[in-house]
Amino acid sequence: MLRYGIALVLLAHGIGHSIGIIQTLKLATINPEWHGDSWLLSGAGGTTLTSVVGIVLWSAALAGFVLAAGVVVGWLPAEWWRPLAIGASLCSLAGILLFPAAFPITSTVAALVVDLIVLGAVLLAEWAPSDLAA
Repeated sequence: MLRYGIALVLLAHGIGHSIGIIQTLKLATINPEWHGDSWLLSGAGGTTLTSVVGIVLWSAALAGFVLAAGVVVGWLPAEWWRPLAIGASLCSLAGILLFPAAFPITSTVAALVVDLIVLGAVLLAEWAPSDLAA
């Protein structure tokens, strides 16, 4: 049961990154205070580069966490866990760092917490889904 709970959190966290993509493509407004800007990229790179970087980061995080959830439930190879978990978390953290206003504050804080827990579990505790009882 714990396996499915962890997978559900990872899946939801991954899908949550679609908010950034949806807003960048102007398909919907989730946080009306954000207009696609990045405190670091917008001035130097312009709107197009800033949008591309955001979409790439959020897409990578989305795919990485969805696939990591698949590893946790045993649908994908166990050896994919570490690179997916680390890569998705780092992409998500980079998105938070570059676009801190893209999401509502509660979503940003929750995403930060999940990213840090995943990184801590993988890098510090060396946790893997195989550690769970079947």
